[in-house]
Amino acid sequence: MEISDILLLLNDWWKSGKVSEDLAKPYKRKAFAEALRLFTRYRQIVILTGLRRVGKSTIIYQLISYLLSKGVDPKNVLYFTFDLNTIDLHKLLEEYGSLTGVDWKNSKVYLFFDELQKLGNWSSQLKLLYDRFPNLKIVISGSASLQLEGKAVSDLAGRYFTIDITPLSIIEYYELKNSKQIDRPELYEDDLRQELRSYIKKPFPEIVKWTSEMDIRTYIRENVIAKIVRGDLPNIFHSVNFRLLESMLSLFYSKPGMILSTNALAKELGISKTTLENHIFYLEFAKLIRVVRNYRPNLRMESRKLKKVYPYDISLALAYNNVQEPYAMETLVASALDLSLYWRMQGKEVDFVNKEPLVPIEVKSGEKIGEGELTTIKYFVRKYRAKRGIVAYNGAAYITKEAIEIVPILRLLVEGNSVLK
Repeated sequence: MEISDILLLLNDWWKSGKVSEDLAKPYKRKAFAEALRLFTRYRQIVILTGLRRVGKSTIIYQLISYLLSKGVDPKNVLYFTFDLNTIDLHKLLEEYGSLTGVDWKNSKVYLFFDELQKLGNWSSQLKLLYDRFPNLKIVISGSASLQLEGKAVSDLAGRYFTIDITPLSIIEYYELKNSKQIDRPELYEDDLRQELRSYIKKPFPEIVKWTSEMDIRTYIRENVIAKIVRGDLPNIFHSVNFRLLESMLSLFYSKPGMILSTNALAKELGISKTTLENHIFYLEFAKLIRVVRNYRPNLRMESRKLKKVYPYDISLALAYNNVQEPYAMETLVASALDLSLYWRMQGKEVDFVNKEPLVPIEVKSGEKIGEGELTTIKYFVRKYRAKRGIVAYNGAAYITKEAIEIVPILRLLVEGNSVLK
């Protein structure tokens, strides 16, 4: 298909003057409000990153719909997805100008580039456009962590804001599923608690109302994981062995929170330690796994200690296996608070540690917490002079015992990082 045909197909608003509701869906995630704030307030490029199918493209279409509602000429809004073609940006814009008659070099033009990471040398091309043409307002998206690419960081330093689009929060899930806005979550605790087991299996906008577990698992395996492992990562990193990635995911997803011994695992998989470490980086880069390091006050010591591996989101593991509840809850808490540290020393272990402010976090799957279950977290609080510790559990009551706050997992999911402040 010719580029001109693709542009006409993707930019229907040039003729209709509006974005289809099928694309700019009525429900707006909280990330949309943040994207709109940055988009309208600053010149910098807005970068949307995150897993596939979390709604990055929907947010782009909602931004386009916003522009059209404010009277922007539809022809001054260009959308292109590099899933379809990896044409250089300058050639794309020349084709766009020729097709629409828009003088893109001098007019106020809004550019929306989807899955841009598939274009080679994308960051240097984007830098050139940003620096040379201040009339351009740019939003890009990518299914991997674009901002982690070393060259992108150096090319675009000071030129962008990043918004990480995560899978749905439990409130967003409930709102989208029930077509109802929640302004006071405390009034909906029972409803949210009833949705919890369903929510953890399908926190993706497109499938919140699906009921077939087989279809849900297939959707996540094929439309999220497989497209990243077999498509996105090999396109970005040419040394990727996708079959090795699949084997590693099968192992990591079967045992969330497993201790990562690179020497032993490399030997088990029949590969070099360097190859293994590279592929762990690819999976972490793509937000398919979360690597959690052993906390020490000295940062250098953290990197040397044994690491643990969790799914980036528990739904990814549940698409393959039934996960025991304690490990599922640990993964859920790690995702909700974006945690990257745990603590282990001399036979004692705390599930997670938030570094600033310093807060140890234990996750329990039971509905009651015995005094004996608080011994280790109390030890951590004393040893490192933390002001408080948190135990997340499956009960409904909020309890305080000395410096330890026993918090329902549901409340932690609703309040997010505010519980750590």
